Formats: sequence, C-alpha cells, structure tokens
Amino acid sequence: MTWPWTRRPARPDAPFYVDTPAGLLAADGVHYRTTEPLLREFAAPVVDAVGVGPLLERAGVWLRSPLTLAVWVLLVLLAALPWWAAAGVTLVLYALWAAAAPGVVIPALIPTARALENPVVQGLGYIFALSAFAAAGHFPAVWTGVAGFVAFRLGAVAAALRPIVTPIQETLHPLPPADQALRLLIVREAIRRGITLPGIAAIEERVRAFWRRGKKK
Repeated sequence: MTWPWTRRPARPDAPFYVDTPAGLLAADGVHYRTTEPLLREFAAPVVDAVGVGPLLERAGVWLRSPLTLAVWVLLVLLAALPWWAAAGVTLVLYALWAAAAPGVVIPALIPTARALENPVVQGLGYIFALSAFAAAGHFPAVWTGVAGFVAFRLGAVAAALRPIVTPIQETLHPLPPADQALRLLIVREAIRRGITLPGIAAIEERVRAFWRRGKKK
C-alpha cells in the first residue's frame, strides 16, 4: 500500500491533467466537471496566460486547505488545550472551512498552503512537537496527535464528516466544490490581469447542467 505521505512525485514531463468526456481529471485526483475546450471557449485569455495545468494545481491546493489547516491546528491546540478539546475544536474548524473554502479562494495564500501541505514539512513538524509532548509527559497529546495525523491524512475524517459538509457546500455554492474553486481562481486571475470574462456565466450554467445530470444517474 502506498501511503499519502510517501507518494512518488509525478514525472516532470507527465501531464497534470487528462481531459475526458466526464470532465477534467487532475493528477492530484480532483475531478472538475468542465473541459479544456469549454474553459478556452469562455476564458481563453486567462487559460492562455496561466495554463490549464497550473490553474488546476492551484485549485487542488486550495481544496485541500481544510486538511492542511486541520493538521497544523491540531498540533498547536494540543500544546494549549486538553487532548479532547483540541480534537473537538479541530474537527469543528475542519468542517466549517471544508464547507466554506470553495467559495472563499484567496490566491495569495495558495503558496503558503502548498508549503504547509508538504508531507515532509508536516512530518517534521509532528516529529518535533510530539517528541516535545512525550518529553514533557503529555502522552494523551502524543497519541491524539498520532491518531489525528493518520486519520486526516488517510481521509478518514473527511469521509466521516462528508454527510455533514456536503449539504452545507451545496447550500453555499452554486457549483460543485472543485468547479467553484476553479471558477473563482479564473475570475481572480482575470481581475489581476485586467481581463473581462463575459463568458464565465456560460461556464457556470454548463457545469451546473453537467452536475445535475450526474446526480440523476
């Protein structure tokens, strides 16, 4: 079995995404219910300037930011709160941010999120902090940290909270989370470059239609 933190990096020459009839499938496993021709049809200036691959990579980093936030928040809270309180607050923060993040994309924070989600950085942070907890005799914090790190990284927490998070996401966002984040990234990039995107509404409508058809199956 390949653990998430021991995944081999993709080859430099490997494409980051595959354009399929069901939408764009990124190398990080995120599925977007849009296609490259559709993006180029309605947002060609941004796509040509940035590239589909970089846009999808940045969107993926942001979509994983709830996991990244939770992993680091748990470690910080274990140093200040009882283990049960740290775990509870972390779960609440994770659920809230997972629900809100697709609609609150902040491009300036993506490089920081990318650095903090690095498995090596997280592993070193946990080794240092858990060693300090153990040296101080705070063994409940040690075991909570180990259990929390594994549960978050393996997706167990995301799976357990999905029945709660998904309905909130569907209420907050008109598009599926991945497409919502990608749309906002494109809009932010267009604003930064002074580009007008009159076709962005058409992208949204096609994605929503695609999404509705998928849910009916």
